[in-house]
Amino acid sequence: MHTLLVFDFETTGTDTVRDRPVQFACVRTDLDLEIVGNPTTLHCRPTPDHLPDPAACLLNGITPQFCQDVGLPELQFVDAVHRELAAPGTISFGYNSIAFDDEIVRFMLWRNLMDPYAREWKDGCRRWDLLHLVRATYALRPDTLEWPRNEDGTVSFSLARMSAANGLLHQSAHDALSDVYATLSLARRIRERQPRLYAHCFSMIDKNLALGEMDVALHQPFIHVGRNSGRAAGVRILLPLAQHPVNRNEVIAWDLAADPRQLLDLDAETLRRRLAPAGDEGEVEPIPLVCIAANQSPPVFRNLSVLSRERAAELEIDVAAALANVPVTLGVLETVDLARLLQAAFDRPAPECDPEQALYAGFIGNMDRRALDTLRTMDPGNLAAFELEFSDPRLGALFLRYKARHYPQALSRRERDKWEEYRFDKLVTGECGSRTVAAVRASVAGLRGQPADPAAAALLDDVVAWTDSLAAEIDPFDSGTPAPPVAPETLAAPEAALQAVPPQQPVQPDFFGGADTAPAPAKRRATARRR
Repeated sequence: MHTLLVFDFETTGTDTVRDRPVQFACVRTDLDLEIVGNPTTLHCRPTPDHLPDPAACLLNGITPQFCQDVGLPELQFVDAVHRELAAPGTISFGYNSIAFDDEIVRFMLWRNLMDPYAREWKDGCRRWDLLHLVRATYALRPDTLEWPRNEDGTVSFSLARMSAANGLLHQSAHDALSDVYATLSLARRIRERQPRLYAHCFSMIDKNLALGEMDVALHQPFIHVGRNSGRAAGVRILLPLAQHPVNRNEVIAWDLAADPRQLLDLDAETLRRRLAPAGDEGEVEPIPLVCIAANQSPPVFRNLSVLSRERAAELEIDVAAALANVPVTLGVLETVDLARLLQAAFDRPAPECDPEQALYAGFIGNMDRRALDTLRTMDPGNLAAFELEFSDPRLGALFLRYKARHYPQALSRRERDKWEEYRFDKLVTGECGSRTVAAVRASVAGLRGQPADPAAAALLDDVVAWTDSLAAEIDPFDSGTPAPPVAPETLAAPEAALQAVPPQQPVQPDFFGGADTAPAPAKRRATARRR
């Protein structure tokens, strides 16, 4: 029997690879979105090798000290979260969960020696993302909801703003449980008003059904609704060309609004550069090849009539011209050895990075997986004597750090030295792009500048105090934060936090797009939040 698990994380920042969860909340429902059982809210204690982004602390109101006081040790937190997500028959979903929350889960499990993928498919489990449905609703059935607008006129898919515009309860944006209830309310609203659209998008949790909507063998055009960048509400009419040469769960498709004859003159290197994200390889024109992951519940529609003529006209989509491009594209495929071209374009080694960031460098072999499963269930007293040569070069470092975080008494003197060296490299020198003590202090300084809530000033003081205490542990020459706390009346407003200090990576849209509902759990937390 399947159930739905609506869930959300609050985290130490927007980087899904490097940042950590601080709060998890979920509520379980039946397939009709009726709640079964009690909601769950958990906090996670910080580990001594990571610092939070002060801007994230301002937005969610959660300090490291609070998590240290009320949170579970990370290992218990991970196990508790995994039990919820991996319960047989669980279909988990959130708001922007596939791009953000699921990545947080994967890297959290990876760091803690657990299988990062099994809970997504094993024992009848699946995953979904309500944001995909919301985007499809705006693109194809815009009369369903009210759509808040950004200053530039584009639609805002922020959960907090969507909830406010549609009269849905959202008591405390950036509290995980509140966001969960807001996500559930929005799902109910769309299901009630657009049951067929809801049912179709929900059915895409089955990757085989998703692959059927974009059949490579039939070369039948289909509609895909992607990120809304202002162009046609994210709607594209695509032609499936091939399976991805590396990830067999992905389909590579051509945007039928573009001239396919540009493929005739491409070599593998040019294709590789033009497939890269904008800015990564210089100013190159992106090629209109789209990679769609069938195991990420994509909003894809083989039935083109889902896009009405009226809506196509509003979005300035020329359906007839797109369909006329189908035989032209197929003709190009007869001339171009696309399979060889794609294989060469995607055949590149994974970039070198820290083992904790190298989840996608390859799957773990069966022998290593069994060894890790044994480690996770081993009596902690036996860890010190456990010796194993892993086949995968990433796992030695993961195992050492696992012991250091959770069972430091199991470390040898040599291992303890390596752990302290790792902490210094990460928090002082910023190895592999990690957030440093200096970066946190600079961020706090940048956030102090405009009138704001005194609670926000106290929160930043807590972040500074935590940072200083960690710095004193790892760097005997660190003299602490030189400037005393600034008066509350000179503190920057939390709304400006992410704009005031550039994040280490581009902020993922929707991470701070809050939600609406249910009372926040009683706790000592700052009240400064974006309204």
